[in-house]
Amino acid sequence: MINYLWLFVVALGPILLGGAVFYAIMRQRRLTRRERINQDAATRELYEKDETADTSPYGGNR
Repeated sequence: MINYLWLFVVALGPILLGGAVFYAIMRQRRLTRRERINQDAATRELYEKDETADTSPYGGNR
């Protein structure tokens, strides 16, 4: 009887995990064009802010 339990654990575990991953991938949605533009603008703003930051306390340049 214990062998059947391990069979279920070993066989069904990866199947359930694969199903969960598949479900998560299928639930993702693509960004709209406007959302992509906003995301890129926000990313550029963060990089510009980081480049102009004063890093001298950490041994960087200013």
